[in-house]
Amino acid sequence: MDYPAQNTVGKMVSTSGWLFIDRFVRMGVGFLVGILIARHYGPEQWGMLSYLVASATLFAALATAGSEDIILRDLSQADSPQKIANIQKTTFILRLFFGSLAYAALVTLIGWSQGIGLTFYMALAYGSLFIFQASEIWEYRLRIEHRVAIIARTHILTSFFSSIVKVICVIFGWPLIYVTCSMSAEYAGNMGLLANYRARHWSLWLGQFDSTYAKNLLKSSLLVMVSVTLVAAQVRCEYYLVDYFLGIESVGIYAAAFKCMELFDILVVIFSMTLVPELAKRHVLEHAVLASRTYLLGFVIFLLMLIPITLLYFLFPWLYGVKYIAAQELIPWLAMRPLLVILGSIRSIFLVLEGRLRYVPLCATVGLVCSLTAGWFLIPMLGLVGAAVSGLISLFVSNFVMDVFFQPQNIARMRGAFSQWGYVVKKGKQVLKLRKPHA
Repeated sequence: MDYPAQNTVGKMVSTSGWLFIDRFVRMGVGFLVGILIARHYGPEQWGMLSYLVASATLFAALATAGSEDIILRDLSQADSPQKIANIQKTTFILRLFFGSLAYAALVTLIGWSQGIGLTFYMALAYGSLFIFQASEIWEYRLRIEHRVAIIARTHILTSFFSSIVKVICVIFGWPLIYVTCSMSAEYAGNMGLLANYRARHWSLWLGQFDSTYAKNLLKSSLLVMVSVTLVAAQVRCEYYLVDYFLGIESVGIYAAAFKCMELFDILVVIFSMTLVPELAKRHVLEHAVLASRTYLLGFVIFLLMLIPITLLYFLFPWLYGVKYIAAQELIPWLAMRPLLVILGSIRSIFLVLEGRLRYVPLCATVGLVCSLTAGWFLIPMLGLVGAAVSGLISLFVSNFVMDVFFQPQNIARMRGAFSQWGYVVKKGKQVLKLRKPHA
């Protein structure tokens, strides 16, 4: 189906704006509160919390059944309110089930790797967020209806109260487990508020569990689930290697620098959440040009990122304190990570939309092997710098070197990005005209 250019661009800009506000506020406040927590509890306990969060990412795909992009596509293409309601009901039940499995898996992994102690009890509290995340199904419908403002306000409100609790924990010196409880409570709040919205606005259409759709969804998302899990292991395996070779305190120091780079992942999330619903409506023949334009936007955003990254480098000792001074030297090494993550995210979106799912886990497996191999040799030699370098090598190999041999069209699309500069400037002017108030 052909969509008017201005209408589509205008909706994407509006959606991106609200997503940016949501993520910027939550990530910004979370980053500042995280600094307070890191300074107060010290590198060792900060390392425990970071180890737990890194472990949770390994099971994020299991909790969602790897189906986010596919559900967004199906909701966008649904031809009736009843079909939308059926998709919501089916996927919500699946999310509750797989979220419970992810919770059990996280607790088991932490108990096995860290023993029965503080980290294990924190996992019991933190892991419940996998179950509460089932409410994201309602967010997907709001996103395709371009009601992202509702999602943003909900997230900001719950994040605000969660942050207040965390600050109170620091002020009164409460145990770290109270911080993890507030983190899971944020997602419980999201579920409660969105359930209230659903009851007031969508009660007319009562969905039915569609077993056929559930089977097809799980079949379609299996490769995505495996791929995302492998990518998470690829990105986070440095934490386990650092803990193995250098200890949990070094994990806390490494996580402080890594957290700074994760601050810029806000843009990657906005990319994915904005692009997938719109690109799902486009014909596959348009993907080559759309990919080049999106890659160009990714390059531009990374160049803009270099300014705050440089500022963070100089402010780092003042922000985190002398206990984390060793992490400052990691920032220049990690500065290229946002570019690799942005381009890799764009690449993954088009691989999913074009049905080239079998290639994704292959790349992730190669990347994981590279990360483990490089980290095994570099971390004992170079310390935390070796962990940062091994992560960059892994991302570069899995996202680009593999494409040179197996998917050269992806490299061609990236090379063609700068030829789309004129189009992007033209569309930018159109958007500015749409945003101007009429006389």
